[in-house]
Amino acid sequence: MPLNFSVPVAESNPSASEGPRSRHEKLENRIHELEILLSQKDATIRDLSSHSSDIPAVLHTGFSPQTVSSAAYKTTNLTSEFNGFQLSAQMSSPRSPLTSHYQNRTVNRVSDREEGQLPQANFPSTHVFSSPEHTPPTETSLSLDVVWLSWPPNLPGPELLHHLVEVFFRFHPHANRLFHAASFKSTLSLSPSHTKFPSTPVLHAICALGSLYTAAVTSPPLPDFQQYPPDEIFLQRQRIKEQRADSFAEQQAKYARETADHLNSLGEDLFQVLQTNIILSWFYWSHSRWVDVFLFSAHSMRLSVPLGLNMCPPFHSISNSERPVSILAPARNVIEDEMRRNAFWLAYAVERQHGCGNGWALSLDDQDISQLLPVRGDQFEHSILVPPQERQWAHTRDLLLVHPDEQSDSFILYIKGTIMISRVKSFNLRFRARHFVGDAAVASHISDGLGSSDSVDPRGSPAFIELDHIVSSFRASFPPHLKNPITDNIVDNHLYTAFLMPHVATIVLHDPHADVLQSGCISALKILTAARAILDLIYSVWSTSYDISLLDSFCSFCWFSAGRVLVRFLQAAQDAKSSDQISTLRAELDFVQSAISKMGQRIPLAFRFARLLEDLVIRKCGPSTGTPAAITFPRPFEPSVIQAMFQQSCYREQQGIVQEGLHEPGSFLSLA
Repeated sequence: MPLNFSVPVAESNPSASEGPRSRHEKLENRIHELEILLSQKDATIRDLSSHSSDIPAVLHTGFSPQTVSSAAYKTTNLTSEFNGFQLSAQMSSPRSPLTSHYQNRTVNRVSDREEGQLPQANFPSTHVFSSPEHTPPTETSLSLDVVWLSWPPNLPGPELLHHLVEVFFRFHPHANRLFHAASFKSTLSLSPSHTKFPSTPVLHAICALGSLYTAAVTSPPLPDFQQYPPDEIFLQRQRIKEQRADSFAEQQAKYARETADHLNSLGEDLFQVLQTNIILSWFYWSHSRWVDVFLFSAHSMRLSVPLGLNMCPPFHSISNSERPVSILAPARNVIEDEMRRNAFWLAYAVERQHGCGNGWALSLDDQDISQLLPVRGDQFEHSILVPPQERQWAHTRDLLLVHPDEQSDSFILYIKGTIMISRVKSFNLRFRARHFVGDAAVASHISDGLGSSDSVDPRGSPAFIELDHIVSSFRASFPPHLKNPITDNIVDNHLYTAFLMPHVATIVLHDPHADVLQSGCISALKILTAARAILDLIYSVWSTSYDISLLDSFCSFCWFSAGRVLVRFLQAAQDAKSSDQISTLRAELDFVQSAISKMGQRIPLAFRFARLLEDLVIRKCGPSTGTPAAITFPRPFEPSVIQAMFQQSCYREQQGIVQEGLHEPGSFLSLA
């Protein structure tokens, strides 16, 4: 028989003009309504107990109707906002029995993978109805008694779901920007049929990504690069050959895709669909599924356009159109408005950062982005309205070198660093076409006189010079309170990644033009300086107690980029038979390799980069022989030293020589 626990409860919102008598009467009516609701629920529970042989109880596996009768009021908190039973509020408490029950399972996946298998989780069934044959649990195990009738069929049970949500917010670096954590967690206590309950694909995606941080569920095993090369793009070819069932994480990712596609086709919950795609992009990237992350990050960027998230008034189109600027309803409050803006920038970040490793065009031009930068984290958390005149726009002049103290935090610098990387990629990608049409910004006086864009060195162009200046000045422009990503053994994840970004941008910008065989090549000196600066940052986080596998996924690419540069110099040192340099570079490469491998114990993307670097070293330089030199930190070639070298040196472009083209065979990014 259908069960309906909901009773309409009138919302009371007394105005200031109402007298005490009127308010008193409304409160009495409200109490009366709640008493009716309570009595109806009590009668329903008694009815379930008396008909237990005919109607399965709405319980976790192993819970009898008698258990419900004795425990229902322990976990039921009737409020006017909830329609039906409220899930226990203790789920989100860090000191609750449930949290402590899973404490030893959280972030243990590293040790479990070293053991070769994951412990089996003992969670309640995800099914709504229980089997009457199961033995009732003990009183101490009774942490959550009732499941909703409308619970989505493929979601894990409430206990496991809350656990995965908790680890997602606790350990993923961007979770508290994609969502307002307090608001999101509060909605989990609502009925799944409630309009404010989180969208199903969002929860599936969180379950998939949260599996990285707990041993309570299964994740896909690390790739077996003995069977296929580590630079394989289409991993699904190998997955088809594997004789294993989908892990919990893979199942939840598939459910997220299916439910998001369904909502997308109906035009419902489109912002939640965007959030789902962003989380899935993180999931696919962390698992090094490059095809999926390329497609899903691109879809996120394209979806953000009709949602109106790539721009903000007054910078909308001057054209007349039958379509609105945004197909989303206006944001209802400050939190919702800023959460939409954060979602856009997070979608932007994952697409730009992943795109740093390939030569393919991006999905949305930077010139089509006229959006405000995010607010500080504390302002977002406390719903503080910051007017546009006090903020920076994506197209603000000197955006990357001017950081107002009142509108700067580590996440904002992280987004700015991503914008800088995007500009570097776009320059490399479009240089030849722009030069062909005579764009003055890329005109260079350094050429072999043949008129071909291949013969022109971009380093002599105004656009390159300006971009190189921004990249080299970015980190030095940080506000004083954001000068160190590690303080008292505490790592600021976003700020640490922002510190890596200018060094990676330098490598991407200068690597195609670096002649490592010529000591006077400034591009060679710059990429070596950048690589060794990344080594210093690796050492700085390595020397703390911080679990480096919790760093942003982009960090593994940054570290890998430094390793690629060091391989080029090691190969040159071997050609020159410089034993001292060979020993030093080998030691530096071993250190980078060990750091990426350690991150790869949890993150498959880093595991793949570790194998890529290992194979590259063997292919270019052969296996290691002898004992690597002992190295100290910081590494030599600090920026100040390079500046002095720059003043005493001249560019190799005076000879009209460009060493490599971006993404051509043998170039730095050809395998990234």
